[in-house]
Amino acid sequence: MRSSRVPAPALALWVAVLAPALVSCGSAEKAPSDFCKSVAGLDSAVTQINQSPLTKSSVAAVQDSLDQIDAAAKNLVDTAGSQFPGEVAAVQAGVTALDASVKAAVDQPTPHHVNAARTSMRALTTGVDDLSKATSSAC
Repeated sequence: MRSSRVPAPALALWVAVLAPALVSCGSAEKAPSDFCKSVAGLDSAVTQINQSPLTKSSVAAVQDSLDQIDAAAKNLVDTAGSQFPGEVAAVQAGVTALDASVKAAVDQPTPHHVNAARTSMRALTTGVDDLSKATSSAC
């Protein structure tokens, strides 16, 4: 009678080949919870800042709110790892542009600078929305 057992070396080879594939299947579907929390925190901070209209008189208050966005964006970058690099880079660029345009509007609250800050807020909002959509199935 023939034995139907798989030789140990063959079994070890199959385990070595299949284990990483099985582990990567499970982890690819779900982003780490810290990253998901950072996406949600950034989305919340951007939503909050967008609730106040940007005018000459509100620019200083908006600048104070930028601290929350800057902290949320830093947390996002710290937790993102290699996930969603395009979206994370777009958010980083949006935060940098918003910081610069709001600083210019604080220094010189002209209609030009205030409008530039509004444009930067819209661009950042779009970047955060795109990140939220891209991560919705992973988070």
